[in-house]
Amino acid sequence: MKKTTQSGRRLLLMSLIVVSIGSIQGCNTDSNRSRTEEAIEQTDDSIGTTMQDEANQTEARFLQERDEAVADLKTQRDKLDQEIDALQNKLENKSDKAQKTMKQQLDKLKTEREELDRDIDKAQNATQEAWQDIKAGFKQAGRKVGNAFDRAEDRLDGATNKQ
Repeated sequence: MKKTTQSGRRLLLMSLIVVSIGSIQGCNTDSNRSRTEEAIEQTDDSIGTTMQDEANQTEARFLQERDEAVADLKTQRDKLDQEIDALQNKLENKSDKAQKTMKQQLDKLKTEREELDRDIDKAQNATQEAWQDIKAGFKQAGRKVGNAFDRAEDRLDGATNKQ
């Protein structure tokens, strides 16, 4: 009987050890799980902060680019105004036929100027999402304005030479 009691005690002791080990491992798992969850939250916060920083930088670049484009468009408009004024001054001393040709060209330049004003308004009110399309249109408009003035000067020179 003494042997069975000792065997029972050993069995009970071993059972307690197994249960204790299982409990300890369960605690470690909860602790590890908690640390893992914290790490995931920190990573999510870090990613969120990084994404927000990138969005802020993108917005700042867009605003700077837009402001520069508006300034360039206004400079183009100022040059166009000067060119229109210069052509109008030359107009006064020309023959009727030359004046008619020059007035047509001046009207085209004034139309280009109005379009340039609309482009300036578009640029000032542009959203970041639409900016790339609008910017491409401005480059074409700039070439168009330059070409219109060149044509006007060529016709003016042609009309002057025919006088």
